Amino acid sequence: MDTQQAASSIWQQMVQQSFLSLYEAAKYETANDDTLTSDQFQGYDFVFEFSDARIYLLVNDVMRQASQHDIDSSQVREWRKEVVNQLIKRHAALYQKNDKSLTNSDAQRDKAVYFIGLTSLAVQHHAGRAEAPTYAIGYEYGSQFFAEDCVLDLDDEQSVLQVFSYQNFIDILRQLVTPSDLTTFLDFHRRQLTSFESFQDESTLLAQFLQSPDFHQRAIAVQEQLVKYELIDQIEPRLLKATELGQTDFAAALMAEIQKNTGMWYKLFNSLVKDAYEAQRPLPKAQVDTLVDESMYTYACLIEKILAYRTMDQDSRWNGYVRHEHSYRVFGRHYLMVFYAQDPHSSLSAEQVRGAHQDLLAELNAQMQTPVMQDLFLIGVEFRPCEDSVNTEVHLDAFYQSGALIDANTQRLYQQLAQLKAQL
Repeated sequence: MDTQQAASSIWQQMVQQSFLSLYEAAKYETANDDTLTSDQFQGYDFVFEFSDARIYLLVNDVMRQASQHDIDSSQVREWRKEVVNQLIKRHAALYQKNDKSLTNSDAQRDKAVYFIGLTSLAVQHHAGRAEAPTYAIGYEYGSQFFAEDCVLDLDDEQSVLQVFSYQNFIDILRQLVTPSDLTTFLDFHRRQLTSFESFQDESTLLAQFLQSPDFHQRAIAVQEQLVKYELIDQIEPRLLKATELGQTDFAAALMAEIQKNTGMWYKLFNSLVKDAYEAQRPLPKAQVDTLVDESMYTYACLIEKILAYRTMDQDSRWNGYVRHEHSYRVFGRHYLMVFYAQDPHSSLSAEQVRGAHQDLLAELNAQMQTPVMQDLFLIGVEFRPCEDSVNTEVHLDAFYQSGALIDANTQRLYQQLAQLKAQL
C-alpha cells in the first residue's frame, strides 16, 4: 500500500487517538513537503516535536493476497522480512539524502533524535471476490529477527531505525502515555539493539522496562536535586526499593499503581480542558503542553494527594488546605495543590482562590528562590457532591506562572506578609 494512503488510514488514526496528536509537526502533512525548515530531516511520513526530543516516523502498510491454507509461520516470516527491509532501505536513503549535521544540530539544542519504523501486515482471502475480507496479522520482532533476518545498521547509534509492528506500537502508546516515558523506553530499546542484548519480543522488553531501574531513574535523579536544595528530606524509599535486585514483585505492583493513577489523572485533566473550553475560557496551549509534558510518576503522585482527601479530618476539609508536589520528570517545576474549603468564607474557598491565584503564585515564587523554579502551577481541587448519588465528583483548576528571580527587598516584603498572615 502506498505510504500516503497509509498515512491517512490506520497511522493517522493511531496518531489522533494518542498524545502524539499534540506534537505532530504541521508541515509534515506530506512526505514530500519542500517547506520544511533547514534543521529538520525531510521525507519522513510523520515527525513529532517534543520539548526535548524529535521523532521521525516511517510507516509501511502492506496487504498480501493468499489462500488461508497457504499461510504459515514461515510465510509470515518472509513477509516480515520484506516489509522491514523496505523500511530499512527507505530510511537509509533518506538519512543519506539529508545533511547528517542536522542530527548534531538537534543534539546541540539538547534534542534527542529517534527514527522509528512501523509495519502493518494484512492478508486478503478470496481476492477475486468482491468485498473480500481482510485480516490483520499479529506479530512482533525481537532481537533474533534483527540478528538473522533483517540486519540493522548499528554503527551510528543516533541513526538506528527502531522497528515495531503496528499492534505493538499501539500497546506501547497505551502503556506509556507521556512523551518523556515514551522516549525513555525508546532509549532503553535502542540500547538493547546496539548492545546486541537478547530479547524475545518488544512486548516482553516493554514489560521488562516498566519494572527496571531505567523507568524510575529520572524520578530518582530529580529527587537527588531536591534533597540537595533541602526541598525534600530524602529520596522516596519506594523508588529505591523498586530499583533493587530481587524486587520484581514490588516493582510490578508499584507500576500497576502508577498506571492506574495516571489513568485517573487523565480523566480529571481531560474534564478540566473540556470544562474550560465549554466555558469559553480555554487553557493556554503552552500551559496544556507543559502539563502534558510530564511523567507518569508525577501524575501518580498528584493523584495520591487527591485520594488522601478522604483521610483528612473535617476541620481541614471545612477550612481548606494546601499540599506541595514536584515534577519528577524535570527539576524546576513545582505544583501548589489547593484543596478548596467547604466554608465559602474561607480564604481557601474556590471563589477566593480563583480570584487571587496570581497573588498566590507570586507568593509561591518568592518562597521558591533557592533555586528559582522554571514553572509554577497552582492546581485547585474541588470535591462536589453528585446530583444523582451520594458520591462526590472531583474537579480541577489549573493556573500557571513562570518562575522568576526577585530582589532581596521584594523577597523580604513577601516574608513579612507571610508572617502577618500567620498571625491572623
